[in-house]
Amino acid sequence: MARPVATETRDKILDCAEACFISRGFSATTMREIARAADTTTSLIVHHFGSKKKLWETVKQRRMQGFIEQQQALLQQPKLDLSQFLQSIRDYYQLLRDDPQLVQLLARAELEQDIGCSRFQQELVTAFVARISAAQQQNVFRQDINPAYLLAVILCATTQWMEARHQFTSWHEMADDENPDDAFLETLIEVMINGVKPVAGARS
Repeated sequence: MARPVATETRDKILDCAEACFISRGFSATTMREIARAADTTTSLIVHHFGSKKKLWETVKQRRMQGFIEQQQALLQQPKLDLSQFLQSIRDYYQLLRDDPQLVQLLARAELEQDIGCSRFQQELVTAFVARISAAQQQNVFRQDINPAYLLAVILCATTQWMEARHQFTSWHEMADDENPDDAFLETLIEVMINGVKPVAGARS
């Protein structure tokens, strides 16, 4: 069955917007340029997406949709335990490893330093920070770490590795490693396991 014309037009706009954002960045890309690339009009883009910021968010969310659905299902669980927390790290890592175009988008967002071009979905960030905080109260994680900073450390470590992995893997100390991606992930997991566990006798 053929897709509706409106759906095809919307998808073409998203494809062209994504290519423009990767090539030129969020700030340097104009709605007019996207319209030209998509062979449509700026008014039709506004009709579908409202604004360039919302178009950016939709482009990013389309790339992350499977991961977002995974994590939303996890957040429905009554309790976030350590194994679930580590699985979320693995899921995010796999998302970036398998989607280099998403990595390019996130790298562009970092270079922009523009609040209108955010790298992470705020709703999901807020939900995860709340769950980490709840896990701290249940003594699953140590209580002397700010949960927002803990999440930031994980996101920064995984994203930066994927953005600059070719630089890191050129280090002589990594040159002989057959699978540096797996080695990095397991190192990060090991640090997380020992770093977020409650410390005996520590004051909250």
